[in-house]
Amino acid sequence: MATEEKQHDLQQKFDGSSTALQILEGKDLSGQVALVTGGNTGIGFETARSLVLHGCKVIFACRNTDAAEAAVKRIAEEKSDAAKNCDCIRLNLSSLSEVQSFAEAVIGKYSRIDMLILNAGVFGMDYSTTEDGYEITFQVNHLSHYYLTRLLSKLLGEKSRVMVLSSESHRQANLNKNNISAEKLSPPKNKYWSMMAYNNSKLCNILFAKELARLWENRGISVFAVHPGNLIATDLSRYWWGWKLIFFIVRPFTKSLQQGASTTIYCATVPELSSSSGLYFNNCSVCDVTANAKDSELAKALWEISNDMIKAKVGAESCLE
Repeated sequence: MATEEKQHDLQQKFDGSSTALQILEGKDLSGQVALVTGGNTGIGFETARSLVLHGCKVIFACRNTDAAEAAVKRIAEEKSDAAKNCDCIRLNLSSLSEVQSFAEAVIGKYSRIDMLILNAGVFGMDYSTTEDGYEITFQVNHLSHYYLTRLLSKLLGEKSRVMVLSSESHRQANLNKNNISAEKLSPPKNKYWSMMAYNNSKLCNILFAKELARLWENRGISVFAVHPGNLIATDLSRYWWGWKLIFFIVRPFTKSLQQGASTTIYCATVPELSSSSGLYFNNCSVCDVTANAKDSELAKALWEISNDMIKAKVGAESCLE
């Protein structure tokens, strides 16, 4: 269970009932550029929509470009000139080579990114591997986002912010510094359990944010891990009817999509976080994490193993730091 960390003196203006649009009320984001992975649906869509409605240029990084263009059309119906602030570029997180191609396309069009929002993810999938040979939950939820962030490093400068969507599910992970390995992160079929794969990927998200914040502490870039909410009615449950049923049953008791996007928007835009980094947020508040999520040795080990796994598939020259 998440508990608020008291050592960070941040006055809480918003909470779990706040919406993304409430947080952005009165803000003009004109001239800023955000990139949202999975911005065509669910919490990602509400995140992107909220930013666009307040003048931000948003790159919709989505595997399904038709769905991304349909999402942009929905926003344009709400605000007639919104389409000019939307850019749909295909991103397939299940392919490291396509992540590289996407990054090259973004670097070719943009000189900076103010907000990098790593939102896309999968959950509850049957065992499968990507074209790179890695278990798909691990690659989509962590490895490809890790790679993407490193590839886009040159576009991130002072005052840029990186939001890595994680989950309270990290508390049930079984990954630690004594067992971390490429096989533990991307297990074979006989050692795979979809729920644990998700839990471990969410722990990886926090560890990645922690190590990234440490490595970039002198660049003026803020990095945050974010929990949007529990069992929110998104497409996340689409891979198994049982999860669809559970999500349907609990829907009246969970956050709306706008509320689910609020903590991401909070971390991306509020000025009081400009000098903070490496924190985990839930309900627009700094929260404590598990001992393993705080483990600097585990974070460093994950970074190095992730780096090696990418180099094994795309070559050393494709990791840009």
